Amino acid sequence: MSQGYSSRPALFDEETRRALRKVFSDFKRSLVDYLILSDSGCPTCSDAKRLAEEIARVSDSIVSFKFLDRAHVAEKLAVRYVPAFIYDTRKRNIRYYGLPSGQEFTPFIYVHRYIANNEINLPRGIVELVESIETPIHVKVFVTPECPYCPIVVDAVNQMGIVNDDIIVETIEALELPLEADMYHVMYVPSVIVTDPARWMEYGAKPLGAVNGYAPIEDVAKVIYEASRKLGKR
Repeated sequence: MSQGYSSRPALFDEETRRALRKVFSDFKRSLVDYLILSDSGCPTCSDAKRLAEEIARVSDSIVSFKFLDRAHVAEKLAVRYVPAFIYDTRKRNIRYYGLPSGQEFTPFIYVHRYIANNEINLPRGIVELVESIETPIHVKVFVTPECPYCPIVVDAVNQMGIVNDDIIVETIEALELPLEADMYHVMYVPSVIVTDPARWMEYGAKPLGAVNGYAPIEDVAKVIYEASRKLGKR
């Protein structure tokens, strides 16, 4: 799929565009995300592409996107859902499945800032704990667009994936993509499920740890750390 800007009206109002330009103006390097789309069975792919085009336009391509077809890259990039925003980290280990709308738009923007500026805003104790993780681990964060606590957890777990790229982070919009949320019986969001990355492509893989509903970020980090230690002892 080739990148091209739509002729439709701007997605953001002028106030939002100014706020976004201010954020992007501080970036120390440009980023190129992958946006994985599908021509069939994906009701929000066109909206995701429009959002990507508008972000690229507002940022003057400080953040740009490669639009890729799932049929061609699903296995290579281990894409489990579409649309899939795969951020520009070294291992491409942090991603968002679904349309980052509502409350999820803020962490979507700020993960780019963290990556571009090599910036981490986590407490030092959490950073040290995450840095000490030696066994790769897979973290799934289930969210909904109107959840006020979800951005806090998503923002923090994204940063954990930047601190230690042995942590695979997938944020999954649970209303739009309910398969695994139903398999894990997710009743509250944010819900964090930690699994074995060797079973990355397995939907509903057995949890090694879980946080159901909002919990302090320190607790989430401890669950991820303990799950990694448990896996490392196998």
